[in-house]
Amino acid sequence: MKPKSIIIAVLLALLLLILFNNKEEATFWLFTEIRTSKLIILGIFFLMGVAVGGILFRRKAKHPKEYGVSNPNVGYLAPEDEEFLKDERDGLSDDDREYIRRD
Repeated sequence: MKPKSIIIAVLLALLLLILFNNKEEATFWLFTEIRTSKLIILGIFFLMGVAVGGILFRRKAKHPKEYGVSNPNVGYLAPEDEEFLKDERDGLSDDDREYIRRD
């Protein structure tokens, strides 16, 4: 087992131990007096903490600063491919050639 899995298992075991040893009735005020089990109160607040922690510490995808099309294989063209590309570019306008050259 990985250390992370062991730590999570130990923490969950401690959580269950704490929750099930606090089954007595407690009074909880939420705009009125509520009498319920400590197990329910602790469980609800634990789930709320997990949800808030998940929202605050979620990983966000990083977007690239610049978008573009690039071909890493351009330097590895065979001689016959270079001639084909040269023939294809002869029919292009100057704007098209400039666009291709920038890429």
